[in-house]
Amino acid sequence: MAKFLGIDTSCYTTSAAVYDSTEGIVGESRIILSVKAGKRGLSQSEMVFQHVRNLPVILGQLEPWIDQINGIGVSVFPRRRADSYMPAFLVGKGMAESLSHVLRVPVFEFSHQENHALAAIQNMPEIWGTPFYMMHLSGGTQDVLSVEWEKDIMQIVDLIHSADITAGQFIDRVGVSLGMPFPAGPSMERLAMKHQQLYKVPVANVKNGFSFAGPEAQVQRDIQTKRYTPEDIAYGVFSSIGKSLHKVLDSYNGFIEGRTFIAVGGVMSNGYLRKSITEICRHKSLHPCFAEVKYSSDNATGNAFGAFMRYTYESLLGS
Repeated sequence: MAKFLGIDTSCYTTSAAVYDSTEGIVGESRIILSVKAGKRGLSQSEMVFQHVRNLPVILGQLEPWIDQINGIGVSVFPRRRADSYMPAFLVGKGMAESLSHVLRVPVFEFSHQENHALAAIQNMPEIWGTPFYMMHLSGGTQDVLSVEWEKDIMQIVDLIHSADITAGQFIDRVGVSLGMPFPAGPSMERLAMKHQQLYKVPVANVKNGFSFAGPEAQVQRDIQTKRYTPEDIAYGVFSSIGKSLHKVLDSYNGFIEGRTFIAVGGVMSNGYLRKSITEICRHKSLHPCFAEVKYSSDNATGNAFGAFMRYTYESLLGS
């Protein structure tokens, strides 16, 4: 029986988790970073400060397992290894390296995006090592990717991306304008469930890409008129995003039938959008795969599982 620690210090969540080789996730803790009312984000220095303060707290909650771990998985950059850097991830990286020296265990580095993919793959470990597609929808990211493998390392290629703001930014900006706390996704989803009338939001037309700047501008104007209820506006936003996903993904002709299509990120916690992706995958002959709802938003379970898989793979190579 082996245990592995995962750490992720992303833009808006400090998180850690422990994966057991026989029981799966046995411990998980996270703290959402604090954003002042009315604000739509944090600076990197504010993120770093809060991560430094939060990380000892959540690791303390996992203390019963810390001295038993065989390896550590940590996010050290947001996206692909060669072209991304973000100071917030240095907090987790530094803690992982410190624990590695003290406990004499290896560190396995991942991107935050890989962590999201692994949070879904832990429920379908047979996907490990096989090509798949991934859509990452969060507050700061909207990418559709093709993933191949080189030994036990993901090789990620961009297929489709956002031309301006992401679906997560669309949701958060509208939510803040409606008086909700940032990030606004969960509050917006609860509000949308209470809608009564159809409020139509336009869908932008961008070749091989997503675009939500125009629709967001329209919604902000409509909020000012007070002609529509917050509930109807919230549902209209999610409906517009779902229609955009259908339009862009249905028109993309590069998908190889039969592959798994992983959809993760905070935005993909939304039940309405999960149904949309399931329908799209049926049209495109792909196999949809989601992380559990509680593990779709930022958390460290993917890194913990990834550390277990990398440790096992490298142990087999060494035997």
